[in-house]
Amino acid sequence: MADYDQREEFARLFASNDRWLYGYLMALLGNAADAEELFQEVCVVLWREYEVFDLKSDFRKWVSVIAKHRVMQFRARKGRQAAQLSDKAIRLLAEESVESFSLLEERSMALHKCLDELTDSDRRLVALCYSELNRSFKLAAEQLGMSVNTVYKALQRIRKGLRLCVDRRVGSRA
Repeated sequence: MADYDQREEFARLFASNDRWLYGYLMALLGNAADAEELFQEVCVVLWREYEVFDLKSDFRKWVSVIAKHRVMQFRARKGRQAAQLSDKAIRLLAEESVESFSLLEERSMALHKCLDELTDSDRRLVALCYSELNRSFKLAAEQLGMSVNTVYKALQRIRKGLRLCVDRRVGSRA
């Protein structure tokens, strides 16, 4: 693969995972300022080392190893007074974060497919109630000409169905 093509593919992988990396660092550090500092450091390392990354391997696992090492170095630089968790706890959190994110991502993809399977009226109700932050059921009920209780019960039914659908889709891959 030509260097330009490899760099372009790496850029796509990086762009689709940069928020995951920041979240991973937040999970390990618990501090936004430290996570931002380490995020910049890890990004520099990733771009410096992109040529050694095998595009057929797991990008997140590769990044998580680099990020975990940088977190350990950062903690050593900061000194023990800044470290609230043991090195062993950080290693366990790092492993758990990668596994948890994969499961969350799988469930999120399943949820999108399950939402597509809803009836038009159920999809509209979900969109009205959840498309805006702090949207009230009362406002959705008024727009639909329904009682708040009816909206609430319909959403309970829809959420239960979505949960079962997601569990079924994710469970079928296990």
